[in-house]
Amino acid sequence: MPRLTGGEAVVAQLEREGVDVAFGIPGVHTLDVYDALLDSDIDHVTTRHEQGAGFMADGYARTTGRIGVALVITGPGLTNAATPIGQAYSDSSPLLVVSSQNETNEDERGKGYLHELKDQQGAMESIAAYSERVTRVADVPEAISDAVEYLRTRRPRPVHVQIPTDVLAREERVELAAPVGEPSPDPVDETRLAAAVDRLAEADRPLLVVGGGASGAADAVRRLVDAAGVPVVSTVAGKGVVPADHPLALGATTGREPVAEFVESRDLAIAIGTELSPREFESVDLPETLVQIDIDYRTLGKTYPTEVGIVADAAAAVPELADRVESRGVEFGDDQREAVADLRARIELGPDDRDGRHRILAALRAALDDDAVVVNDMTKVSYAASSEFPVREPDTFLFPRGFGTLGFGPPAAFGAAVGSPDTQVVGLVGDGGFLFTVQALATAVKHDLAVPIVVVNDDCYGVLEEIQARDYDGRIVGTDIENPEFVPLARAFGAAAERVDADAVETELPAALEAAFARDRPTVVEIPVDF
Repeated sequence: MPRLTGGEAVVAQLEREGVDVAFGIPGVHTLDVYDALLDSDIDHVTTRHEQGAGFMADGYARTTGRIGVALVITGPGLTNAATPIGQAYSDSSPLLVVSSQNETNEDERGKGYLHELKDQQGAMESIAAYSERVTRVADVPEAISDAVEYLRTRRPRPVHVQIPTDVLAREERVELAAPVGEPSPDPVDETRLAAAVDRLAEADRPLLVVGGGASGAADAVRRLVDAAGVPVVSTVAGKGVVPADHPLALGATTGREPVAEFVESRDLAIAIGTELSPREFESVDLPETLVQIDIDYRTLGKTYPTEVGIVADAAAAVPELADRVESRGVEFGDDQREAVADLRARIELGPDDRDGRHRILAALRAALDDDAVVVNDMTKVSYAASSEFPVREPDTFLFPRGFGTLGFGPPAAFGAAVGSPDTQVVGLVGDGGFLFTVQALATAVKHDLAVPIVVVNDDCYGVLEEIQARDYDGRIVGTDIENPEFVPLARAFGAAAERVDADAVETELPAALEAAFARDRPTVVEIPVDF
């Protein structure tokens, strides 16, 4: 067995698990980890804020399907990363956060040590899937291995591993854990699969609902849709599992009244990889006959009563479901396609219905490849994009849907670009959210990331202003903000920047994006708007 410090054991086990990049900021409490990185094949992306490290690791994870790793210090480093951890938990993203902790016998004793946090593990237990504290160098590899196994075999929610500074510095003989590798899926319950197919065969008006958990089964989902001729709606996270232009696809449009009525008219729904969040189904009554497939047993029946529940990864269950449907010849004919075509015609926006938001989205879609990754923030244009922006591939529309934090978009876009360097990646953010994480531009400049960040600037917290105007008799407070000049600000970071006229967005935005993708640095594209 080799003699390793705790820091070396962290890096060696991460390498063994196939981790190729980590995001973070070196701190006095993590220098033993960072020293070990020098002798490893793991690339390190230095961020300018731990929040950026968490969001970049999250964006990397969502687009690649691999584990995103963030390295942070004790106390403020970890609390800075708390918001990305909460977002990753809400959106089921495989994030591994490795932090330091004060010395084994001194942590959380309230003596006033540097970076001391009252209850660091308790704080993380409240927002991560779990938090583990390591107290021996020999236990470091197993703790990292356990985290990787959890993230690859369970619902992928963030995991935190904390290691005291004396353990990181101490050298001992250490046996590295065997790499987890790609797990073999658990067998799918044959009886429940058969029951699901029976319910489908008995239905007259079936519906498929796909969420983000179905992205790894996109090919099988598409085969199921084609074989049975079943209409499909998606959650925002499930956009692209079935291409937006598929004749049976309705996209993430359950918030539109005609689509809600259509869903309520169905006599069977098969939900795959979605918790059926009230955020997306609060105004929709799903059919009483509900088949639900999800990797997390706690999801089944939590929001709607489930008649047939199948606990399984969609990647394992849906191919078998599609096989059974094909072998039984379950098919619903052209009338379903006609019903979807009629409904799509009713909800499609005509030229007179397209406001400034939709014009920006149309210009953006026209300028991008089919597999381009669009990383959204919490802003009015992105809210419109959640239902109106057509997506053709899974995991290419990133949205901080559940936790709903401002500032997610730019650093998550940069993390996505690190993981997918040959794919177009664009960030879409409002002026308010942009200033939450604007310092991430410095990281993107240093790492030559050709990512355009489209900043839709209305010089206010526009969503809140609209709500106050509507619900509080026009009493507006706290939403009128003073912005910097975004173009010179971006250039001060070393990024490129230009301003696009909202009245000429159809021509100017595609040209700006084309130029941005040709550069070796990020580009801020500001669009001043008044909507």
